Amino acid sequence: MDKLRSSSAGSGQLGDQQQQLQQQQHQQQLEQYPRNPIEQYLRASTKIKKIERVVFFKRFAPSVADVQADFQRLAYSFEESGIMQYAAMCHIGYAKCESYGGAPQREAEAYLRAARDFQLAHNEFRLLQLRTGHNGFREGALHCYNNAAERVADSGVFKAAVLRELKQLQRQLERTSSFASPTHQIHDLEMGAEMSMQREDYRNALLQLDDIVDNIYERRAAAMYVELLRRVEVLRLLLLVHLNLPPARQSPAHIKLIEYYYTVAQFEQHLATPCLGYNNEPVERPGAFVPLQQQYALAEIVCAWVERQMCDLKHMLIDFGNENSSLSQTERQLIKTIYSELSKVY
Repeated sequence: MDKLRSSSAGSGQLGDQQQQLQQQQHQQQLEQYPRNPIEQYLRASTKIKKIERVVFFKRFAPSVADVQADFQRLAYSFEESGIMQYAAMCHIGYAKCESYGGAPQREAEAYLRAARDFQLAHNEFRLLQLRTGHNGFREGALHCYNNAAERVADSGVFKAAVLRELKQLQRQLERTSSFASPTHQIHDLEMGAEMSMQREDYRNALLQLDDIVDNIYERRAAAMYVELLRRVEVLRLLLLVHLNLPPARQSPAHIKLIEYYYTVAQFEQHLATPCLGYNNEPVERPGAFVPLQQQYALAEIVCAWVERQMCDLKHMLIDFGNENSSLSQTERQLIKTIYSELSKVY
């Protein structure tokens, strides 16, 4: 009986010791968790440096495929853990391995993944309002985006997509792709017009909006861009009011646009609807895609501007912004700018 008691007590103590040992091991793993993947990353980076140094005796260099597999595994591990800056650096290491194999497309894709991870790290630090680190992550994202764009063909859709993401991060970017997709061209023109208005280059913004209209109607694709044509027509009309160009500097399309809305205000003529031309495709016509309520309001604005009733124009602009909830942020900002400039004089 005593032997049974002693054996049960011993087994209980052994179980407690094993449980304590497991807890200690688990605690050590928690304490060492960030360090272990980082140490693996540092080891993989050391192997990359050895590969770069070894020029003539390649058989003494580490295997590029093994180092590449390590970087790929670590990148996914860091991404799952939310340590995006280290995931980005692992993608950069993966891109370097691809460069040794002469695969520029896969190298560019790796740089693009690195840029996105750096951008996520930058956004996270900015959200947490940390004072250090996030500017370096933004610079890392810019560097990786540029590397990705340099390693692919200029006429491909991949470079156009990379430059589009890069423009979201660097608004003043002047680089363009020769990719000839009409959709990309229209989007780039729209983004360029918005950036021009942000820089207060309203003349250039008007020219880019004119190019959008010409591009759409030349391809006979007006039915595909109804909302865009509405937004562009409102912006063009507001820009003409704001720029106050003399007739000699207005294009025939500008004169036609102003005359249409002024005639609506004066004679309340039948408002325009999409007009079908050759092959049943809509032809360019002012007011064709603008809702009736907005057409009446814009006609009053143009009439007040033409007749130099500036005090009335200020109130009409504010009413137009308040009564049309569908206006974009760009349209509302332009209305505020015009109102502010008029308030300085009238």
